Parts: sequence; C-alpha cells; structure tokens
Amino acid sequence: MMEDHTGVKAGRVGVAFVFTLLLALLLTVKFDFYYDLNDDTMIKDIVSGAYTGVPSGYCIQMLYPLGWFIALFYKAIPNVAWYGLFLCLCQFGVIFLVAVRLLKIMRRVSTKIIALAAEAALVTGIFLRSLVMIQYSVTSGICMAGAVFLFITTPKIEKPSAFFRESFQPIFLFVLAFMIRTEVCIMLLPFLLLAGLVKWLSEDKIFTGVNFKKYIMLIVTAVLCISAVYSLDMLAYRGSDWSSFRGFFDARTKLYDFYGLPEYDKHTGFYESIGLSRESYTLLENYNFALDESIDTWRLRAIVEYQEKLTKRSDAVQTDLKNTFGFVSKNSVGEALWSYKNQLLNDFLLVKALLFDYNNALSAHGGLSARVIAGIAVIAAYFVYISVCFIPAEGKNRFMAGFKVVCLLIIRGILWLYLYMVDRLPDRVTMPLLLMELAVIVGFGITDIIALNSMASMHKKSSKAVFKTGFKTARMLFYILCIVAALIAFNGNLQSVQVEYDNRAAADERWNALMDYCRKNGNNYYIIDVYSSTSYKGAFYSEKVFVNVDNSFKNFDICGGWAAKSPLTRQKQAKSGLKGIQGALISKKAYFIADTGKDLEWMVKYYKKRGISIEMNCIDHIKTPSGETAFDIYALVRVSNE
Repeated sequence: MMEDHTGVKAGRVGVAFVFTLLLALLLTVKFDFYYDLNDDTMIKDIVSGAYTGVPSGYCIQMLYPLGWFIALFYKAIPNVAWYGLFLCLCQFGVIFLVAVRLLKIMRRVSTKIIALAAEAALVTGIFLRSLVMIQYSVTSGICMAGAVFLFITTPKIEKPSAFFRESFQPIFLFVLAFMIRTEVCIMLLPFLLLAGLVKWLSEDKIFTGVNFKKYIMLIVTAVLCISAVYSLDMLAYRGSDWSSFRGFFDARTKLYDFYGLPEYDKHTGFYESIGLSRESYTLLENYNFALDESIDTWRLRAIVEYQEKLTKRSDAVQTDLKNTFGFVSKNSVGEALWSYKNQLLNDFLLVKALLFDYNNALSAHGGLSARVIAGIAVIAAYFVYISVCFIPAEGKNRFMAGFKVVCLLIIRGILWLYLYMVDRLPDRVTMPLLLMELAVIVGFGITDIIALNSMASMHKKSSKAVFKTGFKTARMLFYILCIVAALIAFNGNLQSVQVEYDNRAAADERWNALMDYCRKNGNNYYIIDVYSSTSYKGAFYSEKVFVNVDNSFKNFDICGGWAAKSPLTRQKQAKSGLKGIQGALISKKAYFIADTGKDLEWMVKYYKKRGISIEMNCIDHIKTPSGETAFDIYALVRVSNE
C-alpha cells in the first residue's frame, strides 16, 4: 500500500514531529516547566548527585536500571536537567507517537488535520497541568495510556512477525511505564488486558494457531521484559543495608498512605509495649521521624500489625479502619460506593452547570481543576462513543461496542472503589486513571469508526444509504465535539493552572531563598522541619525544571520523608561529617530550619525525654527578595538541668 512506502512514512513522521515540537514550544512560551512535588525534586537530586554529591541510580521510587541510566547522563554532563528532560521526552514522545498513528489511519488530508487538531485540543484542554507540572507517576500513566492507544489502533496483521514489529512501540512504552512507577503501571494493567482481549476477539477467526502465536508471543515478551528489569532492580538492592531500608520503606508507606497512626491516648499500652514514647509518636505525627533512630522497621511493622489486629476485634470502635473479607481499608465498601456515587453526581451536575451557565459556573469554581476536567471529559467520551459507535452499529459490531463499554465500566468501578476504600485519591493517582480511561475510549472509538465507515462504504447503492449519510454526519460531529469541548476545557484549565502558577511563584520565592541561604553558608548543614518544606498557602514547594539548574551538593535535608534513614541519607550525612541528626543538632554540627514563628515545643520535649535539656535559639532568618521573613534558623543549645 502507498502508506507503507518509505517516503510516506517519513512524511508522517516529519509532520508529527513538527506538530509535537510546535505544541511543546507553545507551552514553553506560556509556561515554565515545574517539578510538581518535592518527590520529583528528591528523585532528581538523587540521580543528579545533588543529594549525596555523586549521581546515583538508587532513586528508590523508580526501578534501578532506569535510575542508573539517567545518572549516567549526569555523570557525563552534570549541569543539564536530564531527569526533567527525560520526563518531558516521555510525555511529548507519547504525543508524537499518537500523532504518527493518527496520520497513518486517517485517509484524507482533511481528517488528518482534524485529527491532529483534536489531539492538540484534548491534550492541552484536559492534561495541560500534567504537561507543565511534571510528576513521575503521571508520566508513567501517560506512557501506559500511549501503549494501550497504540495497541488498540494497530491494524489487523496476520503474520506473527509483522504483528510483533507493529506492537514493539506499545511494549516499549509499557516497560518504560513499569520502570518509572511500577505501582501506577500495575493499577492500569486491567485496561491493557482488556485492550488485548478486544484485539483478539476482533480477529476474523479467533481460535487459530496463528492468533495464539501472535498474542502469546506478545504476552511472553512483555512479561520477560518487566521480569528482567525488576530482577535487575532486586539485584541492585540486594545488599543488607538496602534490604533493611526497603523493609522500613514498605512499612512506612503502608502506615502513612493506607493505615494511619492509632491515637496515642487510646492505645497507650500498645505503644509502651513496643517502647515508643509519646514524644517519639509526635515525630511520627509530624513526619520528623528521622530525628529518632529508635523508630525502625520493627516498630513500624508492629504498628501496622496492631492496626490489622484491631480491625478483627469485635470492639471495632477502637479503630477507624475497616476489615472487608480480610482486606484492611479506611472506608467500607458501602462508604466507598457512596463516595463514588457522589463523585459521578457532582461531575454530572457540573457538566449541566457549564452547559447552561458556563461563565458563572467557571467563576464559582475559580477555574476547573485538572481532575474535574478529566472526569467530565471521560463522561463526555462515553456519551459520544455510545452515540457514534454503539447506536449506528449492528450485529456483532454492536455487541462488541456494548461489551467494551460494560468492561470499561466494571474496571473503572473496581479501581475507583478501591481508591475510595483506601482513601487514596491524590491527583498523581487519579489523573493517570482518567487519562488511561479516556485513551481507551478514544482508541475504541477510532477503530469502531473505521469499521463502521467500511460498512457504510459497502452500502453505497443499497437501501441503507441513509445509514451511510447519517454515519458520516455523526463522525464529523464527533471530531467537532472533541475540538470544541477541549477548547472550552482549555479555557477552564488555563485559569486554574494560571492561578496555581501565581501561587507557586510566591512559594518558589520562599524556597529559592532557602536554597540560596544554604548555598551561601556552605560550611554548615541544615535540617528542615518536614511540614515546613512541603508547601506555602496550598502551593507545593518545588523547582523549575529548566531554570537555574544547579546540581551541586545540597547541604540540607528534611527531617523525614521517603528517603529518610536510607543508605543514601547515611552517605549524605557522612559527607558532611555527621552521624545521625539527633546528635548533630545538639553538637551544633547542624542547624534546624522551620517556618517562621512555628511552635517547636515538640523538639524540646523529645530531647528532654532523653535526658537532654535544650533551648531553641533562633540565630537567623531567611528572607525573600521582597523582604518577607520565610524561615527561621535555630541552634539547639544544651542547658543545665539545675
């Protein structure tokens, strides 16, 4: 076919590249790219060497092979934002691959242009924030969504070797998503399995040796690839120090993200039995647990196991957790169903408000959040799919369209119920889920439209000419709706992103002032109160990706977080001549930083519990360029017990 000619392929790639480049430039002109959270800046600091002084692949959250690969670039050219560049390349790379696929499957120039316009409108209208405030979990979701979309829209190919070559890109994106954020990849895996099942069922003859060979070969390749990278990761962390830390990390994650801390006053006997004082408990509450070396893996696991035991007791009033058939969660199935129903109802009501009073609805919400826009887009996508692909179809095509919708609703229902049960719904979790769902619906819609278009062409001279005309009208309406809806969403999204950017500018000013202060006092070492290092008036402290790139060693660390007590933290402290935070602070080898005026009585009580009386002497202040005092610097001074 002409589409397979080298020149035509090169033309598609060239057009898609220019399209993606222009889209990236458009966003660059309007926005600076941010690391969304301090989680991302921590990973960046580890792989760049800013954390320990040496680029390291042990970035804990990503799999080691990927971390090691990114660290290599920092070792070669240190002052380039390689980690941020990698995340951006992943995101815009998926946009590029989708554009290439759209140009391939669209036959006419007019539909190619409309398809690219729809992609640009959908991407910027719905996922604008994710593109300019990059977060590695969301990037993993984007790669997974790209993999599923490309796989769904792969043309029918009989020959197994050719089918495998055509499926190389989806496999690559799947493995990449797995390495970036394994948990997100696994969460979205049911959508990929559904895409594979639908693809197999769409074959002319399902149960043939050729089809078994095609799909089993694909599955085996994907499983071998993720097994290989996961095995390399396990091999890299096999040392005793890292093995011990990973046990601590898993227990900490389970405790903070899923179970929560039982109240000390209600469970004093238990805490005393594991040797955890009220003062140490306070460190767990305010996340400054790195101060206390006695807060170890054993104690965290003991708290987790105690929480699980409480859920099995008859006096369930002692815990807020629920036990559903052995699954421990913060909410029951009934509570999760109620929350899920309210979410859907609120999205529908917001759609109604936007349709009938757009400006007032938009003003009332101060712009629309990324999650709300994505949720509305998914609802609209279901409606359009049913209208354009299910209703006009007949026989097997209609059955398959209904099958796809039912399976999608079941998958999304189970996943959302799980998230509501564990009460784990930050944007970095929900946005990949919504993005994937939208990608699957659009992918199914495009393939179904192509199939229905072929059916319409076969009825040129038949009594079903009305069907052909009606379908073409519906198809054009589908494209127009995509563009118009996405442009409306872009307007709402732009407002919310702009508000967040303004808030981040104020937070950025404070955080940059802190980093500048630490650089100017490079001979000192600073420990930062965890909640003083997270956000300012709702805007997260972070860093711009490509502005003022500085990967030199940072002589400060937070007093907790997911990297605390890791071998990397020991290495960082050793580089500065420290052996633990607790001793360093009272020996004046380190200073403590907190929000200005923050109550630090918990610190005094903690040391007093250990027989050390201290005073928190504020010795300096960190001021922003506008003159506002942002942080206080404290020296911990021993005082006599007399």
